[in-house]
Amino acid sequence: MNISLRQRIRGLPSGFHLLMLSDALSGLAMGAGYVSISWWVVSTGGARDMAWFSTLTALVMLIALPLTAPLGDRLPKNRVIAGGILLAMLSGMTLAAMAWFGFYSLAWVVASESMAMFAWAIVFPSMLSIASELVPAARLTDALSLQKSSQSVGNLIGPVVGGSLMAFMPAWLALGAYSILLAIAAVGALRIQIPPRDLADLRDESFVDQVRSGLRVRWRIPLERSWALWGLLVMTAYFPMVVTLLPIKLHQLGLPAIWLGACEAAASGGLLIGSLWLTHRLLQYCSRPRARAFAMWALAAVFLVVALTDSPYLMLAMFGIEGMLLSITMLIGQTHRTLAVPEAYRARVSAINVLVAKLGGMLGPALAGILLASWSLDGVYLFFALFHLLTVPPMLLLPGVNRFLGLSHDEVKDWYLRQHPEAFEPIAPAAGKLKQPI
Repeated sequence: MNISLRQRIRGLPSGFHLLMLSDALSGLAMGAGYVSISWWVVSTGGARDMAWFSTLTALVMLIALPLTAPLGDRLPKNRVIAGGILLAMLSGMTLAAMAWFGFYSLAWVVASESMAMFAWAIVFPSMLSIASELVPAARLTDALSLQKSSQSVGNLIGPVVGGSLMAFMPAWLALGAYSILLAIAAVGALRIQIPPRDLADLRDESFVDQVRSGLRVRWRIPLERSWALWGLLVMTAYFPMVVTLLPIKLHQLGLPAIWLGACEAAASGGLLIGSLWLTHRLLQYCSRPRARAFAMWALAAVFLVVALTDSPYLMLAMFGIEGMLLSITMLIGQTHRTLAVPEAYRARVSAINVLVAKLGGMLGPALAGILLASWSLDGVYLFFALFHLLTVPPMLLLPGVNRFLGLSHDEVKDWYLRQHPEAFEPIAPAAGKLKQPI
């Protein structure tokens, strides 16, 4: 495992090393922040507030993502990432001040966290696509694996830090630590050196037209359109089980906040193992489509166990396995989908993936909140576990997905452009359309 890790790091540019550091710090901050904020909401406002909190903040990111996605294609991605992280830091400082003064209001908490959601909407598309500018296509698999690993390292430590602070310290201290970590991550992102790009043609295209073109690319490519539509159902089933219902379940079991941090850390630890070792080892023995199918079926089984058990130790083990399986599904698809898109479109097209996830992150918690009004927590958890299970066959049967995943990295580079050039044709400016006669 150590030799393999050294081989993957060797030869990568120093800018990518700084990206890994920034990702680790961002993951550390987000992990600590998620546990701290979620536990504060659950313990102060209860299950109803948690459902509303998850839904409304996801809605903010849903609206912000298509509007901010072109920033990473128009501006240097390192500055976009750093600026977004600093905005998230301001949100953390606001929540820390609220906790310091003992002031809790769901509306104010949602408003403050919405600032962070807007910030992460700026950060995520650039964070997902910046590696393709720092490393050659042949090394992108290694780069994405290492990037996912560095994020997992932060996510592994962050929830434990956040859970420990919430369990033994005042809430304001945990939220203040979240802000400080974000400030350090922003400095690291700003120091990333990225190669210059020719953005003259891109900047001639209006911001609104770039938003439209990113959405159009996803819609006009049949595989991506199907992937997005069925992926929305997967995310609608997935998010309530890990974001909304998990804190409520642990709180109802009478467990302290450290258990939420432990479950999050277990998932991140599994993601780290999966991205550094398991995915690569699995692909030595089977094809990408078969590895993806194994991971998706096993992931559905894991959530059924989580829904049916009240043992915190078994839940902890299941979330560790969940992280390993999730890394397989993410790494197998993400590399190919990133390379298949021309470089100039990658940030805004990556934003559509995040947009689909966040739409599921809004619909799922909203549905969970409705069901919790009349069903037991265990019944709602089981409903979403079965819902997730039913989404597996359609995802495995996406038209053309096995052929796509079977392509080599050289073959898949700009593959969407070659197969569907019409998706990347220039579009009429939005302002020009308004001037056309009816």
